Amino acid sequence: MGTNTVITQIISLFLVALVGFYGGKKNIIDENLSNGLSKLLVEITTPFLVISSFSISYGSNVANNIIRTFIYSFIIFILTPLLVKPLLIGVDKSKKNVLEFAMVFSNCGFMGFPVAQSIFGNEGVVYAAIFNMVFNIFVWTYGVMLFNNTSSFKEVIKSLKNPGIVSAVIGLLIMIFSIKIPPIFMSTMKMVGSLTTPISMLIIGSLLSRSELSKIIKDKSMYYGSLIKLILIPAALYLVSLLFKEHSMVLKTLILMQAMPAGAFTTIFAENFNKNKEYSAFIVSFSSLLSIVTIPIVIKLFI
Repeated sequence: MGTNTVITQIISLFLVALVGFYGGKKNIIDENLSNGLSKLLVEITTPFLVISSFSISYGSNVANNIIRTFIYSFIIFILTPLLVKPLLIGVDKSKKNVLEFAMVFSNCGFMGFPVAQSIFGNEGVVYAAIFNMVFNIFVWTYGVMLFNNTSSFKEVIKSLKNPGIVSAVIGLLIMIFSIKIPPIFMSTMKMVGSLTTPISMLIIGSLLSRSELSKIIKDKSMYYGSLIKLILIPAALYLVSLLFKEHSMVLKTLILMQAMPAGAFTTIFAENFNKNKEYSAFIVSFSSLLSIVTIPIVIKLFI
């Protein structure tokens, strides 16, 4: 796929986000509706998108790539905190853990799936789904530790029950055992799964519409953190790929996942643990806004 075509598709995604922004400003997509759409996305449309992506027949190389995706994803979630921590030494303590969480855990679900599908097709969704499985394991362990300074076996078990993991496991079983899904059910899953892209961008747009942008632009740590999240981290992963001469679609997809803006879990956890909630909302909103520019740059330079 040509770079111009990819950039056009990315811009189209954010035009949908502008529709969500308008809907939020006009209170058509209020906070209650946005929360409902988020649940719809997490529990229904994204799982259907993931399962239907796995159900397509792939060659043996993709099966091998899935194993590589697991390995690379774990490595990324080990390397990223090691990269981020030294860069946050001078950041205010009240913001440090929130900012670290935002930089380690991207919006690889809501934004990651539609962007991966736009660039790499259904095969990219498969790799993104595996990445999200590992993401959920780390977010409910290391992520909880950042906000609560503790973790538990209960939280690990909770992560395994996440719809993203469950749907990816179902998809893997379908692919491994070549299970044939009746066309009527497959058509339904694809139809519902296709809603993931517009719904995710509408949610992001409505989130931006409720943000106080005047406060965002005055906080220097927003710019610093967003630069690290959106440019430095994917650039570092790209350099690692060059070092090991790894240029596969697998690693390109995972680099793209980490190039997404700060994830919604940043705000969700800040709310649950009562840790700098307003700041968490700002970093998610600002990085999402800035990613309109940075995602096409990352695609052009690193993908």
